[in-house]
Amino acid sequence: MSERAYPSHVIRAAERPLLDAGVPLMERAATALARFAAAALRSRRGQVSGSRVCVLAGPGNNAGDALFAAASLARDGASVSIVRLLERTHPEGLRAARRAGARVVDAAPRPPDEAADPAGDVSASGTADALEELGRADLVLDGIFGTGGRRGLPAHIRGLIRDWRRQSRAAGTVIAVDVPSDLIPEDPDAAADGAGSPPEDRIHADHTVTFGGLKAELIDPRVRRFTGTIHVIDIGLDLDDAQATAEVMVASDLIADFPRPGPEDHKYSRGVLGIVAGSESYPGAGVLTTTSAVGAGIGMVRSLGSASVAERVLDRHPEVVTAEGKINALVMGSGDPESEFVDRALEAIADTDVPVVLDAGSLALVERSDTSAEAQPDARSEAESGPGPAPQAHAALRDRPVVLTPHAGELSRLLSRLLGDDISPARIDSDPLGWATTAARETGSLVLLKGSQTVIACPDGYCVLPEPGPASLATAGSGDVLSGLIGALLAGAHARAGDGTGASPGSDALEPRGLAHVIGLAVLVHNAAGRRSVNAGHLAEAVGEIVGELLHPAPRPTGPGGFAPSGTLIQ
Repeated sequence: MSERAYPSHVIRAAERPLLDAGVPLMERAATALARFAAAALRSRRGQVSGSRVCVLAGPGNNAGDALFAAASLARDGASVSIVRLLERTHPEGLRAARRAGARVVDAAPRPPDEAADPAGDVSASGTADALEELGRADLVLDGIFGTGGRRGLPAHIRGLIRDWRRQSRAAGTVIAVDVPSDLIPEDPDAAADGAGSPPEDRIHADHTVTFGGLKAELIDPRVRRFTGTIHVIDIGLDLDDAQATAEVMVASDLIADFPRPGPEDHKYSRGVLGIVAGSESYPGAGVLTTTSAVGAGIGMVRSLGSASVAERVLDRHPEVVTAEGKINALVMGSGDPESEFVDRALEAIADTDVPVVLDAGSLALVERSDTSAEAQPDARSEAESGPGPAPQAHAALRDRPVVLTPHAGELSRLLSRLLGDDISPARIDSDPLGWATTAARETGSLVLLKGSQTVIACPDGYCVLPEPGPASLATAGSGDVLSGLIGALLAGAHARAGDGTGASPGSDALEPRGLAHVIGLAVLVHNAAGRRSVNAGHLAEAVGEIVGELLHPAPRPTGPGGFAPSGTLIQ
């Protein structure tokens, strides 16, 4: 199921009343971490006993979690070493690990004349011993810093991690405790300003085990290579969904949330989608957009573009209607449709609140939001960016949900025009979450930025990140299929929420965050269809297969006389 992400300060605030009441949150976290680490060791070596575990220990509670977990592993027979990286570490956790038999390697910086630790079980050889322990470890627990730590690591720790990463020995499994300690986005300026090391010299966790709730820092696409697989451990926090800044959606959300018709539904209550896609030059875009919309389980599709495109569509889908009439959502832009059909469709919805999806060529209709703090009508020059949208088009898009579906190249052109700056596709690709959020804020629209990680951004900064789809989706026409899917699901949401005249019965379905979740479902269907196809034509047809399985799950035997819904859809 989907997981909401929260700023770290929200999670720390939710911990505070429990800690004040004496709730043993560290014990819960350390116990869960020990179980996870033991499972990782069994997967790697077959058993915990005899395995080698190394803990990178810093000064705070992350170190405490790691040290108490290491003590548990030591009691189960693991050989545990603690690399103490700073003069201070978590005292109770260190004592527990020592009592369980852990060896402590002191790699904290010390004055040249300072003696070794009087406890007698601390090595004074520092970095060399630490590198040896890291190099032969089956499992490394990163407990240096948590979310309260400063940006970047001290120089001696950066050097140790660099040397560890570069040594030739086979690396053990790396588990980051709560967050990887040097987790900062890949930023060309980070190493230059002393805040961090080059990406190749930083901790690359295989798993990140985080506690209480998903931290917003962990969902930035730029840090995925450092976090590995993220596992959220519930330790009993009471988190308010309203304080979340993002939502991560997974394939199983389709089973739970995909809209299904009820016994009282009819074609109009299931939603009517208008499509203006395809042109004399690119008729296939109209066919692909319409095919996916028809397959998405909508009540009706109206083809509102050119007659030549409609003819091709009807050859494939005789149920599509070409007459104008009531619609619950409008999709425009794929295949560069002729402006006369775009203008006519916008005029037809002038007195409604129906959502509009703008793809490809129709992104040229977008202007800066009237509520943008820095919106200036003349912020760009026509020489730099070409003519902007006609005023009547901008007016027609105002006061209704608008969804933009650019890829990085399209978003770079849109933002360069709106902001009067040269924003290259490479800049977009380097920070998709940040640029999608910027575009949503500046335009007042929902923005779906297509790429290896699809980002859906709301104007208030809230984001939805569906799990990535297969790389085979990077093919011509795939975006046309997605726009048809999005339009179909939005039409259904609009039909369920009201009658299309603005008199909605108090539903949150048409609020930006609710719409972003609906759009996320469309992306998940697109991903599932992509796993069954090799080109856009196959992809559009596969949408109907996926939706058919969602609406009519095939029974499968679970034992004598027992049946359960099919689970093949999300495998």
